[in-house]
Amino acid sequence: MVVTEYELKPQNFPRFPLDWSEIFGRKAKIVVEVGFGNGEFLTELARRHPEKDFVGFELSITSFVKAQKKFKRYNLKNVRLVKVDARFGLRELFPDSSVEKVYINFPCPWPKKRHEDRRITSYDFLQTLSAVLEMDGTVEFATDEEWYAREVLDTFESSEYFVVDVFEENFRRDVETRYERKWKSQGKKTYLIVARKVKSGIVKRLMEGENNMAHSVFEGNVTWEKLKELEGKVFKDENKIFVVKKVYRDNDYLLKVISTDEGGFQQMYYLNLSGRDGKWVLIFKEGRNMKVRVDADACIGCGVCENLCPDVFQLGDDGKAKVLQPETDLPCAKDAADSCPTGAISVEE
Repeated sequence: MVVTEYELKPQNFPRFPLDWSEIFGRKAKIVVEVGFGNGEFLTELARRHPEKDFVGFELSITSFVKAQKKFKRYNLKNVRLVKVDARFGLRELFPDSSVEKVYINFPCPWPKKRHEDRRITSYDFLQTLSAVLEMDGTVEFATDEEWYAREVLDTFESSEYFVVDVFEENFRRDVETRYERKWKSQGKKTYLIVARKVKSGIVKRLMEGENNMAHSVFEGNVTWEKLKELEGKVFKDENKIFVVKKVYRDNDYLLKVISTDEGGFQQMYYLNLSGRDGKWVLIFKEGRNMKVRVDADACIGCGVCENLCPDVFQLGDDGKAKVLQPETDLPCAKDAADSCPTGAISVEE
């Protein structure tokens, strides 16, 4: 059974940021988990605190399925899930001073220099947290990487918006994640940081106001030849850059678009164009899944793929990389393929 009643699709809402009291049917404190994994942690929080509302961000389809089954089992009413990058989702979907707490449990540390803008230590993400958290609201960050913990600690300590209340090694919590238990059972060190907001920051939202994501209706002369000319074209808005990567034709037309904002958040999506007699409808569609495959003969078991994208790849007992999600829309799968030293990983859209 696939449960979908807990998933929230932002493109279906008329305005941004969202009115969470309308979504949950009440006004309550809001807690967010960034990267909820199998949903175990979020489920337990929602069960223990029925007086609060919980929102989880994740990109893994498998995680969505597993988490929603848990919610359904306990008949939870106070939790919703959103399948977008949390850097984007926190900024665009939550009003200022609307979130009580943000949990970030054992995220990918993104050790490479070219990926550092994806870490919690990036300036743009810190600005988002300083805006959407309520005064004295907290960020709780857990990791098993000491260098990452030190970097996050330095970032919060040097910020005018936060003070660090807790920095603890080998911490204990009432609610634990699967990775938490795993690392502790192996004797591996874990680190916890709790930072509290003491000053409000300002963040510039790209979608504030009326929702223009869903669709657009227009009249004009649209031809296949004209659309093909758009391939590779770059369009610039005030705060965003759009690139038309590919145009497809079936009964309708389909445009594959990549957009990047000032904070480096990149999104792939499709625009479906259909119409007749000069009247056209342009509809926003989410990015398609990618098919992932590993050539076992070429794999040398370096572990790069598991480090970059643990939801999709895992080293097996034979030392070879295994694919956990043969179909995924996680961007890190492409990063893993690009970083594989032997080219053993292939990703097909």
